[in-house]
Amino acid sequence: ISALQKGYNQVLCQTLSERNSEITSLKHEGENLRKDNAVTSGMVSSLQKEVSTRDEQIQQLTQEVNQLKSENKEKEHQLEALSSRCYMLKEELRKEDSQKEHQEAQGKELKLCKIQIQDMEKEMRKLREELKKSSTEQNMISKTLREKSKLEHFRTQIIKATYGQVKPFLDRSITDQQLIEKITQVTEDSINLQQKKWTLQKETQLHSSKREEITENIEKLKTSLDNCQACMKMSCCSKDLKKEVDVLQSLQVSPPVSGLQEAALDILRLALSWLEDTERLLGDVGIQLSSSDAGDWRSFPPVVA
Repeated sequence: ISALQKGYNQVLCQTLSERNSEITSLKHEGENLRKDNAVTSGMVSSLQKEVSTRDEQIQQLTQEVNQLKSENKEKEHQLEALSSRCYMLKEELRKEDSQKEHQEAQGKELKLCKIQIQDMEKEMRKLREELKKSSTEQNMISKTLREKSKLEHFRTQIIKATYGQVKPFLDRSITDQQLIEKITQVTEDSINLQQKKWTLQKETQLHSSKREEITENIEKLKTSLDNCQACMKMSCCSKDLKKEVDVLQSLQVSPPVSGLQEAALDILRLALSWLEDTERLLGDVGIQLSSSDAGDWRSFPPVVA
């Protein structure tokens, strides 16, 4: 029994050691598995991130692809429109080519018509030139005839104006030289008459201006003499009279009024000298004349001899 127990214990110990070794190995494997799990979980998360980014890229690419498809569809529609337009343009070009051919044919016909028209115009010009020549010749002939008749009429009118109604030479006609001489004589007579008329008008104007000047001078002289007469009639002194005489002497008058002016000045100077002598004598006697009494002889007091 002890041997069995020993053997059993040994077996148990061996199994326990084996189990312990297995447990340790399992622990190592578990740790390794944990490490691997952590690595794989990190890889999975990174892969998930990459997958999400790839999904986003795929979505963007799908959107871009859809957009490109829509753009391609639009471009296809545009190409279809362009192709239809090109077809229309080709048709129009064909029509234009046909029209050009038709126009070229019409142009050739027009050129032929123009050539024919030019030939006809040349013939018309020739005919017009001939008509102009004939009409100018007729006009020249009629003009010369009219001028000749006018000259004859003008010549007869000149003869009537220069010689009168009756011709001076009944036996022969008047020559051009005689007519020119007569016209020259009449012209000279007319010029002489105009000169005489002008001189008479000038002399008349001079006489009238001279008469007006004399009348004006007489009025001036009369006014000055009236002032002198009024001064002598009033109570005035020699100074007042001398002023009036100076005014009369300063008048600018022409002959024959200047002679009257000199005669009046002589008379007034004589009266002035007499008045001055009288005032001087009265002053010597002792009679002083005031400005109001000067010239008034009634205010003088009686002089006792």
